[in-house]
Amino acid sequence: MLWNSWNNRNNFVFCGKEDKAWVIWDRARTHCHDFWIHNLVNKPVLPLTPAIKKWEKPLCESMKINIDATVFNNKTSFGVIIHDTDGFVLGRGGGFKDEEMTMEWTGLYAFEEGLRLARSLIIANAIFETDCASLMNRFTKHKDDITNIGHCIKKTYKTLEMFTTVDVKWANRSCNNVADFMCKYAILNNCNMLFGMDYPKEIMILYVHDSFN
Repeated sequence: MLWNSWNNRNNFVFCGKEDKAWVIWDRARTHCHDFWIHNLVNKPVLPLTPAIKKWEKPLCESMKINIDATVFNNKTSFGVIIHDTDGFVLGRGGGFKDEEMTMEWTGLYAFEEGLRLARSLIIANAIFETDCASLMNRFTKHKDDITNIGHCIKKTYKTLEMFTTVDVKWANRSCNNVADFMCKYAILNNCNMLFGMDYPKEIMILYVHDSFN
């Protein structure tokens, strides 16, 4: 409203023209409805409080494989955790190697490790989740990707045919807490691990929080 009044004043001073009051009001009202961020009437475009994302149980008869990777001190590590439809853990693991990679290559490295663990459990229906957006873009456009990593992704994608049904999805980082912790645990402790029931307390706390909240 103030901007329209100021603009109308300038038109009067420099052009000798002045809009009618109802024109100024109508223009201000239109702008108010166009820009919802500052609109007190309509629901704002940007939420006042950010939505809290959390891990969700997979669909019936599907297993969810959450994967993550990180790079630290010239080392690359991965974390994988597999849940059934009730949220219970079927398999989990983490590991590292003395090699520094780019973000996409670390994501692919973690994905291949998750794929290997899923194959060892003879899973039929799989849902893979990763928070690496650039890797997801590569997967989406893998048919037209002629780069070196694109070639590797095509080979990995071919391996997915072993599943009866399979889906690869992007997940918010807050939905990937356990896998994220496991890859950091592996790299900080310089260890490769496949957990049975005797996994660290910190992982147990994250698992319970993700699965039952």
